[in-house]
Amino acid sequence: MVFLRKILVTTDLSEFSLAAFEYASTASIFFNADIFLLYVNEGSAPGRSKTHSEREPQGHAQHTEEEALKALKGLIQGSISSGLKVTPVVRRGAPAEEIIRFAEKEGIDLIVIATHGRTGLRHIMMGSVAEKIVRLSSIPVLSVKPGPFRDRILKEEDIESELHLRP
Repeated sequence: MVFLRKILVTTDLSEFSLAAFEYASTASIFFNADIFLLYVNEGSAPGRSKTHSEREPQGHAQHTEEEALKALKGLIQGSISSGLKVTPVVRRGAPAEEIIRFAEKEGIDLIVIATHGRTGLRHIMMGSVAEKIVRLSSIPVLSVKPGPFRDRILKEEDIESELHLRP
């Protein structure tokens, strides 16, 4: 039998990540597990200079650690049952690597991550944090695709429209 003591939920502070939290909170109640809510601020880790591929696009606002922590606490207060033990955590770096590093260091039993469901050209060019975590993590990963956004995403990010192959 599997026992979950620690569950990690990743978030990019968007509505999409709340779908992952629904699954994690159900598992947390069933197993009486602690939840860690992790936001990774993209960019270089403290004390490390950014490589060319890590530089933020022009005009892309990054959250400070304090802003991100405040946003996480707001998510917890506004969207999460008060009976759950949730610890907000902020890290800086490449999201997939930091998520896996944190999970291994903390002895996480399950990682729950929402996918944005990118398809086509955007997926090929940008990659997927969820996909990297599934491939690289030795810890079990539950990947959740938010239902209300599924149809909209697939229509907006269709590869044919991205390449302007049809009107």
